[in-house]
Amino acid sequence: MARSSMALHAFIGAIVGVVLSFIPFSTVLGGAVAGFLEGSDVRSGAIAGTLSGAVMFLPVAGGFALVVGFLGLGLGFGGVPAGGFVALVFVLFVFGVFVAMYTIGLAAIGGLFGAMLAEEFPEQRQRIQRSLGLTPSKTDARYADQPPSTRRAETDTSPRSSETVRDRYGSPDLEDEETDFTTLDEDERRR
Repeated sequence: MARSSMALHAFIGAIVGVVLSFIPFSTVLGGAVAGFLEGSDVRSGAIAGTLSGAVMFLPVAGGFALVVGFLGLGLGFGGVPAGGFVALVFVLFVFGVFVAMYTIGLAAIGGLFGAMLAEEFPEQRQRIQRSLGLTPSKTDARYADQPPSTRRAETDTSPRSSETVRDRYGSPDLEDEETDFTTLDEDERRR
């Protein structure tokens, strides 16, 4: 089995983003894949998405350099006056920075959302990692046997996570609780 790492997750996310490049905002999808594979840590997910966006930007930068080189603008011998050449280079530079910010920034946002999805769906994440030949991280192995509400309570720092919230009649507030359907046996599911 291959050892899972952030660089590998970013590369997988970049491949998804480039393959889906015909879809608008495909960089968000690529970053989300990288963040989802990275795990439920939002910071790590955003970093994996950012790295994924940087890798996705490489083909764009290569194509940009090829077009500029093909037009002869990269050498400065294109017959353009010096002032016009400088203005054109400036406009191309600003356009390149905008495209880089679009690609890398949206991939980072996608990585953030992907990490949030990894927190909500840990079993699916582990199944996907196993199907890709990746090993789950140590934090995922620690939480594998716990329902999602328990995992969230350990990482949540809000004051509501440590105490039961009661309504005005003294009954527990059941709105915030989640039902874990994996513990129900077959007879209870059919009812």
